[in-house]
Amino acid sequence: MIPMHIPALIFSRMDSSRLPGKALKPLAGAPVLAWVLHRLSRSRELDGIVVCTSTRAVDDPITEIAEKMKTGLFRGATDDVLGRALAAAEYLNAEAVVRISGDSPFMDPSLVDTVVQRFRDTAPDIATNVHPRSYPAGMSVEVIATATLQKINQAVTEAADREHVTTYLYRNAGDFRIENVAAPVSLRDVDLALDTPEDFVFQEWLAGEVADDADLDTIIKAARHYKTRLEEAAS
Repeated sequence: MIPMHIPALIFSRMDSSRLPGKALKPLAGAPVLAWVLHRLSRSRELDGIVVCTSTRAVDDPITEIAEKMKTGLFRGATDDVLGRALAAAEYLNAEAVVRISGDSPFMDPSLVDTVVQRFRDTAPDIATNVHPRSYPAGMSVEVIATATLQKINQAVTEAADREHVTTYLYRNAGDFRIENVAAPVSLRDVDLALDTPEDFVFQEWLAGEVADDADLDTIIKAARHYKTRLEEAAS
């Protein structure tokens, strides 16, 4: 295994168009972002956890959560998320960074460790579990070499590619060495992303059903139970 400094960058913002302020919405009494940070704190492969948000005043509440939980903080460009990621990676002197969405409150730390271990073992441009996807939305993990971020930063010309960080990489997959971590069986029937008010209703329920340190199997089982209940109620 290759020694490398690999921290996690947790990307979060307050003004989501479909669910504004979702980073602060409470799940079992704690903000969504606090859930993300708490669950990732159990990772054994991360060399630090850094909340990565914009410099706008609207995102000040996100920095307050980071400070309260005594985690790292980096503030950068609003729409140029690629530039923000690269600036954070270089500021942290990281060989690679783990890209995690701040609206993934049920992120599994053991899954994060698996993807980071794959990166350490193989030193690709990116280790990921989304190319192709076999894990649920809301369980996306990408470990991106800083050199890869620099390469993408020089190559991209479209604003959308700067906003979403890895879209250019996957669209030009032949130009990059990609290591994908696949689930033993597809788990795509479950959706753990937090994008809409309906998602939040589900996640409020889920937070009350599982322990805050529940493993992925427990979370998947509970999510499937919820989905079955909805289907039965609609029939």
